[in-house]
Amino acid sequence: MDCYSFEKIISDYIESNLNVKERQEANEHIAHCKRCREKLADMINILSAMKTLPCCQTRSDFESRLMARVDRYRQQKEHPFVHILHHYSRAISAAAAVLLIAATSLFVYTSVSVPAESATLPAAEFRGAGGNGSGLPAAVLNSAPSFANTKAEASQPDTSGAENPDYQRRIKMVNE
Repeated sequence: MDCYSFEKIISDYIESNLNVKERQEANEHIAHCKRCREKLADMINILSAMKTLPCCQTRSDFESRLMARVDRYRQQKEHPFVHILHHYSRAISAAAAVLLIAATSLFVYTSVSVPAESATLPAAEFRGAGGNGSGLPAAVLNSAPSFANTKAEASQPDTSGAENPDYQRRIKMVNE
């Protein structure tokens, strides 16, 4: 046992509240450490001197008055927001968790695109902010080239020449 450990248990040592092993370790430490022996003797002397002091008499309502003053002091020091937060902390935490889950779900729902089940899937899928079911604005749908259904059509370049300069900004390509 070291000095720090002995200082932590000195009150229990004096009051004989240690188990046999702890008491034996404390006795061995006291036998070798002069500083802790002196500290133990000082503590025993202080406790003995305190027992010889006369008892102090207080008024019968002393404790209730003291506790009322303590409560008033706490209420003055405590901000109303802290009081509300203390009493409703679980409800506030639950509401914050629900909002976080809802926001995350909404983000994931709007970010993920599931391709339609068809035999021929394009190499990339268009996503945008349109109301025509495909997610594309009507102007883009009219000017966009159709996806190739066969290998022969896929190898032919687009010769329509209907290239919209705003096209790349409005459409988000999502690779599969």
